[in-house]
Amino acid sequence: ICFTENLALNKSAWQSSTFGSYIGADRAVDGQYTELRVWAGQCAASDRQQRTAEWRVDLGGIKNIHHVFVQYATDNDVWGTLSYNFIHSI
Repeated sequence: ICFTENLALNKSAWQSSTFGSYIGADRAVDGQYTELRVWAGQCAASDRQQRTAEWRVDLGGIKNIHHVFVQYATDNDVWGTLSYNFIHSI
């Protein structure tokens, strides 16, 4: 049997720095990902001044995890396109 389950969905999440009060770690585990602009309220964002960012989610116990998928904020541009790469290299 092969299935995908979002183990992080609606779990408690934390990040080392937050760019704004309404784009915290809880946005990364709420199941919403149709609007991929940072300011649209469905993405978590760390402080731009930080060289590294740490993000954690409490899965509630020990889990056997096959893979982790992270959906990046792309400003709704297609991943890898020229416009996406220009916007996110600034």
